[in-house]
Amino acid sequence: MSFQEVVDRCFPGSMPQDEFVQRSFAALGGLGFDADNTIACAGVCRDEICRPLVGRVREAWGEAFNFSSLGGMLTLGAAGFRAAHHHAPLVGGRERYAHFAMAHIAIGAEGQLGRCFRAGRPEPSSACGALVGFHAELSSGRVNLELDPDDVEFSILKQRLVRRLDWGASPDLAQLTLEAHGQIRDDLERMIGLTVDDSSADWAVLTGVQIHAPDGGTLLWPGTLYAVVEGQRQEVRI
Repeated sequence: MSFQEVVDRCFPGSMPQDEFVQRSFAALGGLGFDADNTIACAGVCRDEICRPLVGRVREAWGEAFNFSSLGGMLTLGAAGFRAAHHHAPLVGGRERYAHFAMAHIAIGAEGQLGRCFRAGRPEPSSACGALVGFHAELSSGRVNLELDPDDVEFSILKQRLVRRLDWGASPDLAQLTLEAHGQIRDDLERMIGLTVDDSSADWAVLTGVQIHAPDGGTLLWPGTLYAVVEGQRQEVRI
């Protein structure tokens, strides 16, 4: 199976990453968000191959508050969200936030899940490395869910994701990546609920999965896209 066949099967509707940023910027512009009145918040995995998305967001929206953590999990908590929101421009008595939050996966030329090549390394590498590691534990039947103070972010990733899986389940890496996306989205919405006042702020949720291609490019599968403007939810269509 080829790279494109796997993308079409597992992540239908994916588009080039730059196109996603451009389209979402235009769509949110129609809802009153722009680079002068909005702070962008970007949550991706710490992996360096995820960083170009943050660069594209910065080019469109200006400097973005960093939400990133291992696997794209949102571990900054309510204090981190409040800090980001307090940095937003205050225009016309309202603040505006655009939250970008992504899981990620690499797919090889022959459809190998998790496979990529990195500059300077002769052997294949993996992405998302944290999800590949968790997938290996699930496959072995031995998952360590204790909080390791020397591996806090990986511990939190496993604790959050294992709750989403049926007992004894061993999903493939594409399915596990979609579960990671679902957890990231749920955590984002929960933190927004704890930290945002709809009476004085408008906000957007833009989640998805970054897909690293064998040619070095990156696609983006749009997951959950919507904005809340003056308390009313509106879908963001790109």
